[in-house]
Amino acid sequence: MLNLFKRIGKYYKYSKIAIILVDLALIHVAYVLAFLVRYNWTLPAFNFEPYVASAPFITIAALIYFDIFGLLKFYRKTLQETAVTLLKSIFILSITTVAITYYLRGFSFPRLILIIAPVFQFILLFIWKGIVLSVRRKFSADIKLMVIGERGELRSILDKVSHTLKRDKLHIHCVIPADKIGKALSRLKDVDEVFLSDNVSDEDKMKIITECLDQKKVVYIVPRLFEISLSSARMVQFEDMPAFMVDRLGLTTEQKFFKRLFDIVLSFLGIIITAPLMIFVAILIRATSKGPVIYKQTRITVGNREFQMLKFRTMYDHAEDSTGPVLSNDDDPRITKVGKVLRNFRLDELPQLFNVFKGDMSFVGPRPERPFFVEQYSRDIPEYTHRYLVKAGMTGYAQIYGKYDTSAVDKLKYDLLYIRDYSLMLDIKLILQTLKVLLGKKAVYQDSAVAKRGSVKVKF
Repeated sequence: MLNLFKRIGKYYKYSKIAIILVDLALIHVAYVLAFLVRYNWTLPAFNFEPYVASAPFITIAALIYFDIFGLLKFYRKTLQETAVTLLKSIFILSITTVAITYYLRGFSFPRLILIIAPVFQFILLFIWKGIVLSVRRKFSADIKLMVIGERGELRSILDKVSHTLKRDKLHIHCVIPADKIGKALSRLKDVDEVFLSDNVSDEDKMKIITECLDQKKVVYIVPRLFEISLSSARMVQFEDMPAFMVDRLGLTTEQKFFKRLFDIVLSFLGIIITAPLMIFVAILIRATSKGPVIYKQTRITVGNREFQMLKFRTMYDHAEDSTGPVLSNDDDPRITKVGKVLRNFRLDELPQLFNVFKGDMSFVGPRPERPFFVEQYSRDIPEYTHRYLVKAGMTGYAQIYGKYDTSAVDKLKYDLLYIRDYSLMLDIKLILQTLKVLLGKKAVYQDSAVAKRGSVKVKF
């Protein structure tokens, strides 16, 4: 079996065609299974013939949608991304199937099949795609990576890149300082992919990217703040001259309305569901340390407006009396034992459901900062005020992918990406990702600790 997979790996083009054929076959296997389940393991001709007549058109539609949603591409795909794209493509395919059967006047095509078949399609294709992804990941060759950045930041960059090394079979082949672009260009032939930090000059970036395109190599680019505005830019034409249109940053009136409605409903349900847990946490805090159960702190939200953010107290009472405003970290001695547990699982943030219900915060948005730090960051980073075009949030890109010690600039990049790409579906996706992070919190901290112990040594 292993030899078979290795042979498939050698003949990539043919294996990809085989995978596509299996995808299409499973679409129809699901329909047949749906008929068998619906009709007690028989295939009545009167009901089955409309499906047979529609099958070629369903096949073509499936092939088109799989291509549109990227299901025919496997490079660096995760199982989660595959599941999401499968749901989208199968949903659209189901609607198309209704239209096809109606156009072909297949009125005896059972409508219940259109409900059962997509369920089978998702299950079969998800299992099949999972097998394909795991096999490709297991037998694919290690990827040689070149990292280019400023000398003073290379160690930090390598520590961050090392988090994905094992998962994606990346291997740092060489590290080149940003002032040695000539050396980087000469060594491109020895690597598969290139990582460019945001400190590399525009001229040098253009040289590297142009050469990588010529040699068909993947390039990772850490964006600068102004470059994030191009992430959702729309291509327009002025006569025969193409141009990117960078739209206004912020939410439309309609988006604000539906986002607020979503927040009200979800926060109300959240308060009811978590009420017993919040009562238990309150009793636990009261029993283990002196001071108030709820900690109120002035934070900044949309339009630079101040509000009182609610949290369960995780530090000793009057913790900042001697230090003043100080950013916290995982090993902060001011945190109580109970507080560490609450922070690990973000239970200390449950009272913010009341902030969301009131309208001071949203479920998803930039993390609310304290006025002291907002003033400081706004002085150092002019673009920092852009994050207050939307309400502060309980969760978001920066909260999911960042850490306590993530730099303000990197957090701001995540916040601006969220504002630029906002949609209600993105909010739902980020909330689900937050739940995943909470459930896997222990593993995240373990990976972080391993990365710190195994930091990459920088040699030029």
